[in-house]
Amino acid sequence: MFKKLRNKLILINLGITTLIIMIVFTMIYLIFTRSAENRPPKMPQDNFNSEVDSEWEKIVQSSIREEKEIAARELLITLIVSGIAIEIVVVLISYFMAEEAIKPVKESYEAQKIFIANASHEIKTPLAAISANLEAADIKNNKWISNIEIETDKLARLNTELLTLARTDLNHKITSSEVDLGKKINKILDSFEPRLKTKKLIRKIDSSLKAKVNLDDFEQILSILIDNAIKYSDSRIIVTLNDHRLKVENDGEKIPSDKIKYIFDRFYQVDKSTDGVGLGLSIAKSLADRNNYKISAKSDNLVSFELIF
Repeated sequence: MFKKLRNKLILINLGITTLIIMIVFTMIYLIFTRSAENRPPKMPQDNFNSEVDSEWEKIVQSSIREEKEIAARELLITLIVSGIAIEIVVVLISYFMAEEAIKPVKESYEAQKIFIANASHEIKTPLAAISANLEAADIKNNKWISNIEIETDKLARLNTELLTLARTDLNHKITSSEVDLGKKINKILDSFEPRLKTKKLIRKIDSSLKAKVNLDDFEQILSILIDNAIKYSDSRIIVTLNDHRLKVENDGEKIPSDKIKYIFDRFYQVDKSTDGVGLGLSIAKSLADRNNYKISAKSDNLVSFELIF
């Protein structure tokens, strides 16, 4: 993220500098060349006869034109070389200035990530204790206890999402291994079957596909996409896996074209009335990025999420 910000600042500085250099150097070139063109040559005033004088004038004018062309070329080359040198200096200065400018923000952001990771980890213990005590109490048909259980589950999911997001931001080392991905995905989809109820899950899985992936991250991305599809689909979910492409589609309400570009932003929700805080797809994007996968969303006949790995 900070590399992109730094590069953006460098490009902005470079673009402004390039524009100024082009304008100034063009003006310099035009002023000098036009000035040279408009300057009349000084002819010798000796008393030559008309024929010799005419020949001499042609030779001098031809020589002057050649000198002007050479001078114009040399001026142009000088301006180009000077411009390139200035651009290189600007890039170097912009790099160091951008690094210094974003350094406080970067340090604050890193501290925030560590805090979120540590806080989320600490919150897990009391949440687990609350859940365990609710189960031990074994109080049935009590709406107040049921409400506590529901809200505790929501808080636990949110805490897990925050912890996952913080961990992905901390850039832990990624290890990949070759796995029977087709078989693994079918097992993951099996675990979602009880949640489907009346909705239909259509599988188009290449069961023989093997791929080198970080299985934990891949499973989490798939789980997020399936969970999202179940939440928003009307009646049908399609999961396709082939040729290192995973696609999860659903027949839910279309996402407006002006909103789909924000779909992977943190805390963004198309429908504010739904449960959650808008972290799921953001986590999927963070996991995809750190594994160098490409994830995208479309909303045509179906709402579609595609992962290229």
